[in-house]
Amino acid sequence: MKIIGILLREKNEYNVINKEIINYLLTYDISLIGIIYNEDMDFNKIINVINLCNGIILPGGKEESYYPVKIAKYLWQIDKPTFGICLGMQQMAEAFNGNLEKIDTCFHNSNLTYVHKINIKKDSLLYNILQSNNIFVNSRHSYNVVNTNLSVSAYSEDYIIEAIEDKTKKFYLGIQWHPESLINDLNSRLLLDAFIKKC
Repeated sequence: MKIIGILLREKNEYNVINKEIINYLLTYDISLIGIIYNEDMDFNKIINVINLCNGIILPGGKEESYYPVKIAKYLWQIDKPTFGICLGMQQMAEAFNGNLEKIDTCFHNSNLTYVHKINIKKDSLLYNILQSNNIFVNSRHSYNVVNTNLSVSAYSEDYIIEAIEDKTKKFYLGIQWHPESLINDLNSRLLLDAFIKKC
């Protein structure tokens, strides 16, 4: 059985995993492991847990920390299937000389099921998975990626980076939206299916 690791996020004094991600992933025949980290940990202890996993999800969250960026770079180096969601995507971007900025529009921070459309580059992994030039997505982020050395595979209509990737890896893809919140969405299912298949 495949083992999927999910990076825990800090919330108040706790390390947590978003329940929506757990519920979504448990529809697959997999086992889940939460990956704990903090700034005082020996990085080798995190590597030991990562090495138990067939693939890693870097989920959304709010905290700023150097370690997830270091983890994102390490996952790239060992070519471990990696799927970044929202903050996870931003930290993947930062691992490759990326910069973030605070977004100044509510257009990208809404509780609506579908908030805006994104345009997908045809020569990208994202396009190969979804087989579509554009899709509608949800959106609830306060920061956005300004630039990164990773390939940008999708933009919003107001030209905010919505997906990044490295096609030379087994699966190294980050997206700005939250597929785990779109339970009945075909594109979300296709993304998770493709990630699990590569793990």
